[in-house]
Amino acid sequence: MPSPSERTGELRSWCYHLAMLAIGVAVALMAVAEVVTHGPTDWQFIVAIVVSVPLIAVVARFPMVLDSGWGGVEVGFDSSILMFLVCTEERYEALVVWSAGVIATQLTLDRRASARVFNIGVGILAGGLATGVYAVTGGRQVGTPRELVAVALAAASYFVLDYVLSAISVVISSGAALKGQLLQRGTLLAIACFVPLDSLGYLGAVVVRSTPWWTLTLLGVPLITLLIATRAVTRGGENARRLTVLLGAAVRAQALLDREAVVEALVSDARELLRLRSVTIRSEPPAAGEIAVEVQLGGDRTWLVARAMNRARSTIAADEQGLRALAAVASDAVARLELIEEKVHVARHDPLTDLPNRAILVDRLGEALTRARAAGSELALLFIDLDGFKPVNDRFGHAVGDAVLVQLATRLRACVGEHDTLARLGGDEFAILVESVDRAAAAAMCEEVLAAIEMPVSVRAGRLRLSASVGIAYGGRPTDTAAGLLRNADLAMYEAKSRGKGRCVEYEPAIGRQRLDRLELLDDLRRAVAADEIEVAYQPVVSVATGEIVGAEALARWSRGGAPVSPEVFIRAAEEGGLIVPLGARVFATVAADAPALQEAAGGALSIAVNISANQLLDPGFLDTVSRAAEAMPGTTLILEITERQGVDLNTETLAVMREIADTGVVFAIDDFGVGFSSISYLHDLPAGIIKADAALSRDIDTDARARALLRSVALMGRTLGFEVVIEGIERESQLDVVRQDAPETMAQGYLLHRPMPRERLLEVLAEARASDSAAR
Repeated sequence: MPSPSERTGELRSWCYHLAMLAIGVAVALMAVAEVVTHGPTDWQFIVAIVVSVPLIAVVARFPMVLDSGWGGVEVGFDSSILMFLVCTEERYEALVVWSAGVIATQLTLDRRASARVFNIGVGILAGGLATGVYAVTGGRQVGTPRELVAVALAAASYFVLDYVLSAISVVISSGAALKGQLLQRGTLLAIACFVPLDSLGYLGAVVVRSTPWWTLTLLGVPLITLLIATRAVTRGGENARRLTVLLGAAVRAQALLDREAVVEALVSDARELLRLRSVTIRSEPPAAGEIAVEVQLGGDRTWLVARAMNRARSTIAADEQGLRALAAVASDAVARLELIEEKVHVARHDPLTDLPNRAILVDRLGEALTRARAAGSELALLFIDLDGFKPVNDRFGHAVGDAVLVQLATRLRACVGEHDTLARLGGDEFAILVESVDRAAAAAMCEEVLAAIEMPVSVRAGRLRLSASVGIAYGGRPTDTAAGLLRNADLAMYEAKSRGKGRCVEYEPAIGRQRLDRLELLDDLRRAVAADEIEVAYQPVVSVATGEIVGAEALARWSRGGAPVSPEVFIRAAEEGGLIVPLGARVFATVAADAPALQEAAGGALSIAVNISANQLLDPGFLDTVSRAAEAMPGTTLILEITERQGVDLNTETLAVMREIADTGVVFAIDDFGVGFSSISYLHDLPAGIIKADAALSRDIDTDARARALLRSVALMGRTLGFEVVIEGIERESQLDVVRQDAPETMAQGYLLHRPMPRERLLEVLAEARASDSAAR
């Protein structure tokens, strides 16, 4: 709503405008009375009214604007018509026609009532002054220099009176200084344009006096040109200024860092755009006499409001358009800040429970350690892991599992103090940081946490009972770090699980040395995978019938600190630590790079087998990894070996992935076949083409008749069902003799034939075998 000072200014402005209207109307009525008393001189008076009134209304739409920032003054060039009238009509007749034109102009322009009232009064007053000055200084001395001087003086007097009265109106309504209004930049330019342009009226009068009336139309070209040029200069300058303001606002908005700064910049830019001081932002909608646009600043509905006073420089629609552009800039800036805040919150909070995540916990743990060292106090970190939570997801679904976690998070919040930090580390793991606490209080909190978790949890299918294992680590010593304290609490938690779950265990240096070694191994393995330090060895596969190398099995190898690590150890660590997918990707990349050279050295058909994990089949990117590898090794058959011992979950999704891979020409092999519990079902369900008989089946075939018969049966069953059969574990010549006799159509693999070897050695072996075959032929 308008302030008291604004309402006072508006009232004064109305009084002033009405006074100008009263004086102007009095002058016009006096002129009308004179015309009525003496009567029009001839029919030209009627023609003058019919032609001049519309012309005045048209020319008045092309003003020059002088703007000080407090308000605007329009300098119109319609007075050139007045100069024509005073030169061609009697004084009072000219004033009557002019007054009618002024009234018609204001009735057709989009202006506020107050502005129309003022412009009518000032227009008639200035016209009366101009006609009087012309009559006094020039008389009817047609075509003389004195008449030209009289016209110039009349035009100047019109301009001065109009300009001064308009400036006074701005001063009354806004409280601006009169001197600043009168001595504006552009005033001299307006005078320089105004007087010569008004002289066109005199030129028109000269033409009418000496030539046929129709020649007057020739003056339309310069008149129109000047009017258009004036409007172009005025609007071009204003548009350029406004565009500069908008661009500056848009650029500045990108650097603002809080909502308050955005609001301040919006009001400041709006004042500069409109060149008005009375611009505010508020929650109330605009009232009469105001221009406003709605601004969306986050969830708040606000209005950017300005007083519609002295708006000479543009229409209300143009002002609103500029304000809408600024409002959009401000709304985008606030939306950007909210998005940044949301991203920061999401990045540092768990999306399910809205608890702080591991990153916040580590930061606060580091800060707490600094405070604890300075104060000589001790802090406690509780690492909480739910016992047996996976069956909840498997049985009831992840939606129910998430709901259970949310309930437990609410309970845990009730267990912590105002200054404690409760965080969700991921999955079913939580942590609590307690500062300045003694060990007895920490142990009591641990028991409270266990009791809260053990309370039944309501789900759709009924009520669940859960438990948790909690590890406690204490810190505050100079050597303690956030990462070390978190690891200690984690180790203590695993110790609690190993002691029977559902309990709290405090960390001791002796706890979990083996587990700590495993974690260190996993960290080193992670770095090795990232640094591409995983090597690949190849163990050839030989045709039993011909003795030729027909393929090779790719085997991952890793040396830690120069010492080789057993594949069984680091592969298991990769499975448990979630590294099997990136590790497998490294192996595929190496095999794809080695395959062309191996194929060329073999000089014939060759297959390369890569061992895969059931976890890799569940990875969304596994199909692309296999496809890229297969495309990079044309002419070489890619085989994926999956061990029967893993017990692959033959769900619809897994089988669909395997079938899609098999459709590309990649072959699946069932590794370690014959030692699992589901061999027959595997042969029926999996899209496999090869079975690899486990080494346990071939170990005693040269000494045990039953073992020999069993292996022979496996080979026969595989061939009957259309599988290729590879017999593993051939380490003695006597074993190979048995295989040659009982299963000559199979392939064999083992230390007797070839040990795993690096790529360079395999290239040599393949080249030697190829040369030997050529010599034998």
